[in-house]
Amino acid sequence: MATHLVGNGTVNVAVNLLKLERNLLRQLALEEGRSLSTFIRRQVVAGLRTTNPLAAIELEKARKQYYAKE
Repeated sequence: MATHLVGNGTVNVAVNLLKLERNLLRQLALEEGRSLSTFIRRQVVAGLRTTNPLAAIELEKARKQYYAKE
């Protein structure tokens, strides 16, 4: 998988996964034609829409603002 430099205003967050978990998530990401990090970000937002809709809205808003600056 390709890796990218950490962009200005962004940080990496380490999440320990079992190799089996990582491999499953990677496979699901590939099936959607996405990177693993993009897939995980999208799943986080999807989960937050159920458990904390306001947080999901804030995350989506922050990402839109980040890309609007470029």
